[in-house]
Amino acid sequence: MRHLLRQVVRFLLGSCLGLAVDLGVFAIGVRLGATPGIANVVSAACAVVVVYLFVTKYAFAAERSRTTFAWFVGWYATSIVVFSVLIELLHDATGWDAFVCKLVSLPPSFAANFVASKLLFRGRPAQPVQPAGRPEPARDGAGA
Repeated sequence: MRHLLRQVVRFLLGSCLGLAVDLGVFAIGVRLGATPGIANVVSAACAVVVVYLFVTKYAFAAERSRTTFAWFVGWYATSIVVFSVLIELLHDATGWDAFVCKLVSLPPSFAANFVASKLLFRGRPAQPVQPAGRPEPARDGAGA
């Protein structure tokens, strides 16, 4: 249970780092005239790489590879599209500020992304980095 809690906390930290990128780019996009859905696609895409790098190392201690990156991006692309549509629908239905709609989407988005990441990285531990060994000094057989 402690291990799971540690993963959740570290995942949330990595997600918050990505969120900072996400929200900043989202706010800029909306101010520049993008619709909330389009702004979300762009901002979330920027955050995916940040989140991948953080959570593979710190939340799941998982292998980084082209394959895991492709699956991670594939999942996040799907998640981003789904939540972008939901943000747009919420904005249109309620008239709430786009930023508020984005914030409302965060808890279910974090939960879905944690579960998907946990499934993706299970059984893919990172290989420990082996320090470069120093060559042993030559022994002359005299007990050095």
